[in-house]
Amino acid sequence: MRGVELDDLDAFGMLADAEPAGPTPVTATLGQHDEHAQPAPSTSVTGDGNKLAQHDVNDYSWNFAIESAVILGTGEPARVRQRSGRGLQDPEALRRLARQYVAPPGLLGDDPGTAFRVLDERNVLFLTAENRSGGQFAAGLRLGHELRKKYPGLAVREELLDPGFRLSEHDLLGKQGSTALVLDLREAGEDVGELRRSLVEFARVLEKRRSFLILMVPRNQVREFDETLPGRVHHLGKPPSVEVLARYLDGVDAHTLVQEAGCAEQLEHLWPPGVKEVAEAVTDRSREGETPAEALRTVLDKQRYGWAPALRKEIRKRQENGDTEWLALLVASAVLEHAEPQHVVTAADQLLAANGVDTASVAPLLTPSPYARLHDFASEHFDPASRKFRPRGFATEVVRHLWREHPELRQLLLDWLAGLPRQINDLGREELERIADRSADLAAEGGHRVALVLARRWATTHAGRVSHGQQTSDRWPDRRRRSIAVRLLTATATDSSLGRAVRQELWEWSRKSDADLQLLTAEVCAGIGQFFPRVALTRLKHLAGARNPDVRKSVVATLGQLAEQLGVSAFLGYLTEWFDNAPPPRLQLLADAAAELFETRARDLAASTAAAFWERALDSMPPENLRTAVDGWLHAADGAPPEQRESLVELLVRATGASSLRIAQVQYASRNDRILPDLRSCGSQQRAETVQLLWTRLDEVDPVWGREGGL
Repeated sequence: MRGVELDDLDAFGMLADAEPAGPTPVTATLGQHDEHAQPAPSTSVTGDGNKLAQHDVNDYSWNFAIESAVILGTGEPARVRQRSGRGLQDPEALRRLARQYVAPPGLLGDDPGTAFRVLDERNVLFLTAENRSGGQFAAGLRLGHELRKKYPGLAVREELLDPGFRLSEHDLLGKQGSTALVLDLREAGEDVGELRRSLVEFARVLEKRRSFLILMVPRNQVREFDETLPGRVHHLGKPPSVEVLARYLDGVDAHTLVQEAGCAEQLEHLWPPGVKEVAEAVTDRSREGETPAEALRTVLDKQRYGWAPALRKEIRKRQENGDTEWLALLVASAVLEHAEPQHVVTAADQLLAANGVDTASVAPLLTPSPYARLHDFASEHFDPASRKFRPRGFATEVVRHLWREHPELRQLLLDWLAGLPRQINDLGREELERIADRSADLAAEGGHRVALVLARRWATTHAGRVSHGQQTSDRWPDRRRRSIAVRLLTATATDSSLGRAVRQELWEWSRKSDADLQLLTAEVCAGIGQFFPRVALTRLKHLAGARNPDVRKSVVATLGQLAEQLGVSAFLGYLTEWFDNAPPPRLQLLADAAAELFETRARDLAASTAAAFWERALDSMPPENLRTAVDGWLHAADGAPPEQRESLVELLVRATGASSLRIAQVQYASRNDRILPDLRSCGSQQRAETVQLLWTRLDEVDPVWGREGGL
């Protein structure tokens, strides 16, 4: 019953003009025994109370020869889902995990041979388990929390394997501080040879920096890792399932319940993530009136046998009876669970038409209403009033079952899903999000290409097609369709099973000239950048060379967001790496982004980080780009108190290294006018004073005739 991970990482779905801001996004918290590839089914996304978003028609520009209200649609774009527990770990979240976590034998404690003792003494731990989804990720975080207790200030951070990934002190540990890194290699395949070979040297770096590395490795590669660094493998055990169940059941004594249900042996076969799913399902069923014991027995039976036998039997019966209406409503209701009745039946009609079923027209007075059609579809699993399936997760099982057992439907399902946002133009935000989430469920069953094909089709615009990829569009309907793709790819790009292939494709798109795909990639980077900045900025670096203005605008907006989320010093440190082999368009965008950052945040930057940026800028930027960046820096100095103004100026002076060439570059860049070589070009009294201070200091350090004879 496992759905694809939907760890969407940011609160907005689109970077272009907000129109208007939507409600606060849904936040899901990583459970103490969750695997980050195994979240709760996507049906847990809230869609309650969704309404058609019919905003004022005056919000749009009208050209009746080209488009109409029906074509445009008026709903808000889909949001990416924000989920905590990824990337850099919040200390309070780690403490909460520690309170709920049931540690398996041998994981914690200072006794010889425990995982914690090995990690603490030897800095590297290879974590594996008999079950691929046995709670390795939660165990890694629990070990990270234990390290934080012993070494206050230590950061615990998850990293993702990515093209060009390497065990580098600079990339992973930064300039200072201690870090515990958690890295999942379970789906990396055999392509980890270089990483394995670099472990010995990196282990020395970790020891020197009092940092740690927790690698989750598949069982079939344990021997190779153990040969590289012996004595660091820990086989994760399984805690008593009833103890895990007790942590997630409220108001019920788990031990008594298991004894009453007579299912202790069946429960004990489950690993912690599975036990957590059982607890959630029992809670849901109990709220609907089942006794806890009855609910537990039912859920465990479904855990063992799944929904496939019942679905297979019901679908076959409907096929034999030719009940295409029921089958179409099953699929449409599962994909658009809790959507407006009209949208569900319209989607069903689209699916019937795609299957070549003739839906003969009926006089309007004789046409059954959407409510009536859904009422006829009602079953023990579907409530027509709420358009929800019971139990939670059943809708996910429907779409995955259809993909798995009806291969002849696969291409038709993809075409139908891709066309829904165009065929039903007034879908609400939650309905767009549901389409993305069900598509992610299909990708979990059918592989990463399902997500990539759908995302590409939603992101392709008319402007992109007619210009052969040179143009894109930020029109409202295009933004809405693209937002579905953004939500889908931010989910699958961070999934441990699908993520590596999806991230690879995003990396390829960032290097191509297709503007539709570049814009989509930039917006996905905005979604994952807060938690995995290295992954996002690697792709944004290539996108910075794009020539399309919409793509460049999106990249700049994403960079501004990341600067706030990461902190200005960390962000500028990442940005400084963009100078490597930078083409002119990237240098121009780099100058623009830096200037915007400097204008408001230069005083918050660490001196060493700013100095490193300016040294690279003076070596790499052409004069006009350098002028842009310097202007932003001087703008910050203009409004600063005298002491801070002097500090900002001094930092720029020292970046010249007392080189006559660099001094000339800074002098030229600080002039607003190319002709006037004096303060008349400054434009304001404050700028004139700042530039006068800068030129004076540059003269003093000039090696040719300066009073200080250099720095």
